[in-house]
Amino acid sequence: MNLMIQNLLISALGTCKFVLQHTKHPITQAIHQFKLLNEEDLNQLMEIIKKSSPGQTLLLTMNDELLIYTAMDITCKVYLTDLGDRMEQLNAEKLKSVNTTFAEVRSTLLKGCQFVMEGMRERLEGDDAFDDRTDILDNYILAG
Repeated sequence: MNLMIQNLLISALGTCKFVLQHTKHPITQAIHQFKLLNEEDLNQLMEIIKKSSPGQTLLLTMNDELLIYTAMDITCKVYLTDLGDRMEQLNAEKLKSVNTTFAEVRSTLLKGCQFVMEGMRERLEGDDAFDDRTDILDNYILAG
């Protein structure tokens, strides 16, 4: 585990927790419809990641991998919706205090998620559970 990946994972999992609070949003409804993730699993994985040390190797289950991929995919989509606008509003003061912009944060997260997701696709493509998940995310969970 390195600090950059740790922060990326915590951000993606946290974004999904934020999304789940917006029960009427189409992305949240699709998450529930397809049973893609739940808050308990998000919290458990987030604790494992938060407790990991730099350089530590985490042994993840396929369910953990699916959750991570799903969280990153949802994070990318959310930043392209009105929920991304809501996150910008909620974090405006905090971002001013650290002298950064929401656009910079969003760009960094999107690039990081896309990079990790590409690696996961290369490594896990062909696994039935992974292929089923990517099919749902690519074809049924749409931003906008």
